[in-house]
Amino acid sequence: MLKQEIRNVACLVIALVVAAGCGPKTDRLPISGTVTLDGAPLDSGSIRFNSRPGEKLQSAGAMIHDGAYEIPAEQGLLPGIYIVEMSSPDTKAPPIMVGGDDGSPKFPVAPDRIPPEFNSGGGKTIELSRDGDAKFNFEVTSSSKK
Repeated sequence: MLKQEIRNVACLVIALVVAAGCGPKTDRLPISGTVTLDGAPLDSGSIRFNSRPGEKLQSAGAMIHDGAYEIPAEQGLLPGIYIVEMSSPDTKAPPIMVGGDDGSPKFPVAPDRIPPEFNSGGGKTIELSRDGDAKFNFEVTSSSKK
C-alpha cells in the first residue's frame, strides 16, 4: 500500500513538472508605451512597428486608448530595429478626397491627426533588444502646431 502511494505521489510530481514546462514559450518581446499629441494623451488611434525594407518581414501593432498601447509577448516582435507608424483619423474635420491617381474613383477619408514623420515612410524607428526596456513613449506634435 505504501509503495502504491509513493508511486502516485511520484507520478503527480512528474506530471506537474511536465505541465509547468509546457506553457507557451516565445522569443518575441512585449512592447508598450504612451503617445501624446500636442502634450495631451492621444485619445484614440493605432500604432504599428514594421521591419525595415530588405529585412525579414515582421510586424506588430495595437490600438491606442487614452494615450496608452500594449502588445503582449505572444504578438510582439523579435529584437531588432523597427519603423514606427501611427494613425489617428480626425473624425471632426471635413473629409479629404483620396485615390483616383490610376483612373479609379476618389473617395472621402478623415484626415490624419498624426503628421507624416510618424506615418508610413516617415523614418521614425525604435530598437528593440532583449536587454533593454521595451517601453516606447512618443510625443507627437500635430502639423498645425508646428
